[in-house]
This record gives sequence, structure tokens and C-alpha cells, in this order.
Amino acid sequence: MLKKTFFSCYFLFVIGVIFAQNQSQKISLVEILSSIEKQQDVKFSYNSNLIKNVLCFPFKNEKTLTEKLENLSKQTYLNFNQIDARYIVIAEKEITKNHTISGTLINAKNKEVASFSSVIIKGTTRGTTADENGKFILDTVSSNQQIVIQSVGFNSVTIPAYQFINQPNLTIELVEDNIHLEEVLISDYITQGISKKQDGAIEVSPKKLGILPGLIEPDVLLSLQLLPGIQSPSETASGLQIRGSSPDQNLVLFDGIKMYQSGHFFGLISSFNPYVTKKITLYRNGTNAKYGDRIGGVLDISSGDDVPTFEAGFGVNLTHADAFVKTPLFKNKAGLVFSVRRSITDLVETITYKNFSESVFQNTRILDGAVNDPNKLSNVKNNFYFQDYNLKFIADISEKSKLSISNLFNKNQLEFSSESLRFREKIADNITYQNKGTRILLSHKSSNKFLQNIDFHSSGYKFDYFGNREETRNNANDNRKRNFEIVNHVNDNGINYDFTYNLNPDFQFSGGYQFSKTTIFYIYKTNFNTQNNLLLSTENSSNITNALFSEIKYGNGCSFISFGIRANHFSSAKEWFFEPRIFASTKLSETITLKTSAEIKNQAVSQIIEYRNNGIGLDNDIWAVANNAIPILSSRQLGIGFLYQKNGWNLDVDFYKKKVKGQTLMTDDIASNTKRSQVPFYISGESDITGIEVLLKKRFDNYRSWISYSYANTKQQFIELNNGNSFNGINGIPHSFTWSHTYKLNQFEFSLGWKLRSGIPYTEATGTYKDQNNNLRVSYGSVNEKRLPNYQKFDFSSTYKFNFSKKKKVEGKIGLSLTNIFNRKNILDRKYELKVVNSQGNVEKQKLVKTDRLSLGFTPNLVFRLTF
Repeated sequence: MLKKTFFSCYFLFVIGVIFAQNQSQKISLVEILSSIEKQQDVKFSYNSNLIKNVLCFPFKNEKTLTEKLENLSKQTYLNFNQIDARYIVIAEKEITKNHTISGTLINAKNKEVASFSSVIIKGTTRGTTADENGKFILDTVSSNQQIVIQSVGFNSVTIPAYQFINQPNLTIELVEDNIHLEEVLISDYITQGISKKQDGAIEVSPKKLGILPGLIEPDVLLSLQLLPGIQSPSETASGLQIRGSSPDQNLVLFDGIKMYQSGHFFGLISSFNPYVTKKITLYRNGTNAKYGDRIGGVLDISSGDDVPTFEAGFGVNLTHADAFVKTPLFKNKAGLVFSVRRSITDLVETITYKNFSESVFQNTRILDGAVNDPNKLSNVKNNFYFQDYNLKFIADISEKSKLSISNLFNKNQLEFSSESLRFREKIADNITYQNKGTRILLSHKSSNKFLQNIDFHSSGYKFDYFGNREETRNNANDNRKRNFEIVNHVNDNGINYDFTYNLNPDFQFSGGYQFSKTTIFYIYKTNFNTQNNLLLSTENSSNITNALFSEIKYGNGCSFISFGIRANHFSSAKEWFFEPRIFASTKLSETITLKTSAEIKNQAVSQIIEYRNNGIGLDNDIWAVANNAIPILSSRQLGIGFLYQKNGWNLDVDFYKKKVKGQTLMTDDIASNTKRSQVPFYISGESDITGIEVLLKKRFDNYRSWISYSYANTKQQFIELNNGNSFNGINGIPHSFTWSHTYKLNQFEFSLGWKLRSGIPYTEATGTYKDQNNNLRVSYGSVNEKRLPNYQKFDFSSTYKFNFSKKKKVEGKIGLSLTNIFNRKNILDRKYELKVVNSQGNVEKQKLVKTDRLSLGFTPNLVFRLTF
């Protein structure tokens, strides 16, 4: 029982060096002119407004007056006209146009190239992007214009165009932002565009992302599956399991909008457009205290917080087409980011779509409809499509305040109906997945040390499924009409407030308050066994979360520590939950870094695992609020590891122990021993996970290779199952190994990957029996005692980038990917069910049938893109 108010502290992101090193060495032109007047006995005549803010480098080897004036003329947009031996008149140079400027961008700290940085002409939408070597060329530039250079992780720089005109191929040094606390521990963690931060987070920049096996476009979620500790047993993009946590236990945010559905094509494709995604931050442990509501990993996806430079593009592959535009508005005071994607599957049936359909809809009646076989189904109607859009408006209200408004929408729709003469069955299914959201964020930076944010956010999720089966049998009394209805709607609204304070470049103090209200409505109804059997129904159930959090961070380049605490009050449990979080690392030497982490998390809204066969054959877990029957999920995790770096080799090793309580299954009869026995409708249990993650990487010039290995011993225990004994965790994968390669040759990129992992466990059926109502049932062995065969596949991808003109205003890309090159028939899941079959003499009998769900077979894909 807690009645007192909690006090929270506040963190501050470290402010980077204000100016680049070369800028800090400059001095006022007024000061330089005064010095020349004394040394050379001359007098300058000028308009004071013309030079009052001009800075120049001090002289080095210039000794004579002529040499000094020439040097100043090159550094400034000024003419120095010597009238006589004593008087010199300073005037602005005449504006000249149509210049072509060029330069090279490097990191001031380590002199490495700053590739893919944005270079724009201030006050216009014109600009370009530096290539992978940090070089850029920009034409049609006037001498009086300003060039703005921006790059993620660096302070922006504004340089007068005349400096480039006077110094062709100028080298510009960019200074890292937040040098200490945001220091990059490993750049190119597995490939270009993926880095590991000092606080343990993995950061992905899709724009910089190098090619990956089987991917010709930088899919936000599929890219992460090459990291150790991240699995997708279902082989989907949205089915991420981070250190054993199920997908619903992961916090997924897009521009601060909470996602309850993050996949297209029933999870095979990420629902986030990578071409408007600027940065992805992934936490596996030691999570920042500001992240709550989930007990698993954190995926914080951002489309950027700054007014964008102009960029546009469109592309098409064998599943969908997309287009995007980023543009500044009102003289760079505001900006707009917009993207849209839509499947082409309802317009043309490509080989990729066909293979995706066979993978997703296998062992369902829907697959039969996708196969053009009149002997199987007739009167087939099969309409499927997906779409999404993102819209973001950013405005610099003042020098200290910024406003951004984000909106997203994604939807998957399937309508299917058919008639089967073989089974004398009529089928109809209508399925809709939809996620939409809005966020309004106001930021105010009152000083270099104090920043405040307040945001209002809303997220809505809808899953609607309606289906029916009409079966005709030899005996009219055996005719059946089965109806299925699943409705699951989620509305999540809230407000967040946080502010940060920077005591010095090494020390941060932070905190905030969060409020959210989650309302859930669900119906689960079928007449599978009885008429109008309402298996699950509820009026709107809700949970209100009030959370306070605070965090302290310290980092000096060699050591880093963050300690945070979060206090959540869940109205559904009427209780406060405290969540301490810690992450620490220290360098023992130039080559070895030790790290440790620990955290406690709690979750009031989660998905309930549904075990019955409802007739649809697709995943149908539902979101629900914790109540008397559904407990609060809780997780405790400890981790320790080390990092070894030397001569281009990186070895990253983590050991962790994780315990999850409150996992809930929904079932009215599930296997316990050799026969099915009645258990409660909801049953709750716990999981224990012990794991090791290893990443070994080496780069040889344009060739990269990395090995990722994960070991996870997952045990689950439910008192009502398996005589109360622990068993192999649902979807638990003990061993997972990937070996990936990338190679760049001029404008070509190639990637090859091999993945080998354990199969998931399953419960084997041992036979059949009749229940007290004389209905035939399936009897099972021990829960998850058996394991499917090992999963293995090879993936390949290649892209070629080109320019349509010498001015490089339009860039193109074509690509080819080959998934599961050797067409291996990997088994993803195994289930058993009773089916009616005709035996000799046209006698109908129920037979026990084993049903295996197979992985995606050999699947090619092509892409064509243009970027402006």
C-alpha cells in the first residue's frame, strides 16, 4: 500500500562539442585586422556590419601584407582593395553563380570517413548525400550561399559556399555529438549501418545499412534476426523472440507510437517502411528506465527529429510497391516526411507471392484456394492485400522549441470463400489486422544543459475474424455448420513528460512521468462442439498505468554506468511495481571490456496463447488485460559478458539468466499425460532461461564475415500440465548458429548467409480415445518431450547501384535475393487433429492426422528503386 508521492530524477543526454575543432581555432576577423594595422602600419576601411561575425584561421607562414590579404580573401567572401600604401578598402565580393563544389567529410576524432552524410544548400530543398567514402559533389551553387552538413551522431556544420570555391575538394572534419555517454563501442557491429553503443544498445541506421543475406531491402525487423539472442521460430519478421521473450513481450515503438501489430502478410514482412526510418535502437537487457509496459526487449524506431533535407524515391519488388518523400518547408523552418506502401498481390500473382501464400496459408483451407485445381475447390474467392502509410510534420517553432506530429496506419485484409466437392464443405473467412497511431511531441531546450519533452500519443489495434464451415455428410444428422468469431480491439492513449539535465559532459541526471490507459475488447466464440459456445467474451476491460522513472548515467570514454528505477502502478492489479535497471561496462585494457546488466520488468497487457484448433489454422493469440485470472507478467534478468577488440577482430560474449512469471495459456483441455484431462480455462506458469550469446566478426577491406551463436536453455512449468513437472519451453531453441558474408565490388554488393538451429519442441500424439460423451479425442505424451528436426537454410542477395546522370541527382538500385537456396523442407511446427476421411465402401471415419507446417521454400525476389 503506497500513499506517498514518488520523487523522480531526470536524465540529460550529453551535449556534444559545440563547434568542430577547426572552428574552435578560428578568431575574429576584427581582431586579425587590428593586428595587421599595428604590424604593417596600414588602415582598413569597411562597414562594421560586413565583418562583425566573420571568423578566420590565424596566419601560419604568411609574412608579407600581400600574402596575408590573399589568405583572408580566400577565407572570406570579401575583397581587400589596397588604394595606396596605407589605406585598404574591404568590400563584399560580387555574387557568382553555377559553381560546382566538392568535399570530403571525415570524423574529427578518428579521421574515418563520415559516409552518407547530408549536404544541402541552406534555405533550399537542393542537396546531395556523401558517398561511402565521405565524398560529395554539388553543382549550381552561388558564391553567397551557405552549405549545411548533417550526419547522425555528429554536430551539424554550416560552411559558406565560397570556402569550397576557393578550396576545391575541401576536407571537413565533423565532431561527434555526445562523445562520452553516447560513444560507439563497436561501429559496423556486424555490417555497415549497425553499431553497438556504450550503454549496450544496438543501433541500426537503415540508410547506411549494408547488404544482408536474403534481403535486398533493409527490412527493419528481419535485419535484427542476424544478431545473437534474437530468433523467429515462425520464420516471420514480426515473430521476434528476444532472449526467449515472445513477440507481445517486446516493446515496439515507432516515433513513440506503441505497436500491437508490426508485420504484413501475416508477419512475413515488417510493417515499417525502411526508407523513412532513420534509426532503430534495440535493447536486450539493462534497458533505459523510460521504457516500460513490456518485459522483453525494446525496439525504439524513429523517423528522425530534425527538419529533413529533400529526398524522394519509389520502388517495387515482387510483393509490393512503395514511395516516399522528405522535404523541408517554409525556408527550412519545418519539414514533412511521408511514405506509402501497398501490396501488388491482388493485381499480379508473382512467384514470391505464391511462395509466401503457400508458407502462410499451408494446412488451411485458404491454401487450397490459392492453388488453381478445380478438382479441389470451386467458386473460389481469394482477395488479399496489405497497405501502410506514415506521415510526419516537424516544425522549429523557435531556436529552442520544436514540434513534431506523427501518424501511421497499416492494414492486412483477407477475404476468402470456396466450395469443396471432395469434402462436401463450404468455407468462408474474413480476416482484418489493423494498427494505427498518432503522436504529438513538443520539445523545449531552454539551455545546453536542460531539455524538456511532452508528448501525447494514441495507438489503436484491431483484429477481426469471421468464418464459417458448412459440412455435408452421408447421414443428414451428421451435417454440421460451424461458425468462428474472434474480435480483439485495443485502444492505448497516454501522455509522457520527461526532462534531462546535464551536469557535465560525463554525468547525466534524468527522469519523468508517464500516464497511459489501455482499453481492450475481445470475443472468442465458436459452436465447434455445442451450439453458440461462447468460449471467451468480455466487455471493455482496461488498465491505467501511472509511472515515475529516474536515471543516472556516467561515462568517461573508458567506463560507463547507468542506474535507473521505475515505479509502475497498474490499476488492474491495484498495486505498485518497482523496477530497478542497471548497466555497467569498463575497459580493462585497450582490447578487453567487461560489462554487466540487471533489470526487473512488469507487464499488465499481454497476449494469451491459444492452443485449440479454431478452424482457421493461423496464429490467433489475443491481447488481454491482467485480472484475477490473468496475472501480471514479471521478468528478472541478470547478465555479464566481455568484449574483445584487436586488429579488426571483434568478439562479443554475453551470459544471462532470466526468469519470467505469469505466462498464461488459454485452453479448456490440453495434454497432461497419455489422455486429455480437464484443466482450468486459464493456466499460468513460469519460464527459466539460461543463455549465452557470441558474436565474432572480422573485416578484410571490402569483405566482411561474422559468426553469431546463441545457446538458450528454456524450461517452463505449469502446475496443471505435465504432472507439474517442467518441460521444454514453447518455441524454445537451444542452439542457433549463423555465418554471414558480405562483399563489395565497385557498385555491386553480394551477401551469403547460412543459418542452422535446433527445431522447436512439440507434444507427440500417442493415439485416440473416446470421452464420456462418446466423442473421439486425441491422447498425447509428455508436454514438449519431442523436438522437430534441425532447421537449416542458405540465403543469397545482391544489389547494383547506379546513377542516371553525371550530376548524380537520381540514383538507382536493382537487386536480387534468393531465400532458402537449396529449397530445404524445414518443419516449423507440428500439430495433430482428427479429420473425416472416406474409407472403402464410402464409409466415413475419423482419423488422427499429423500436420506439419513447413518453412518458406526456395523463393526469389527482385527490386527496382529510384531515389532523387
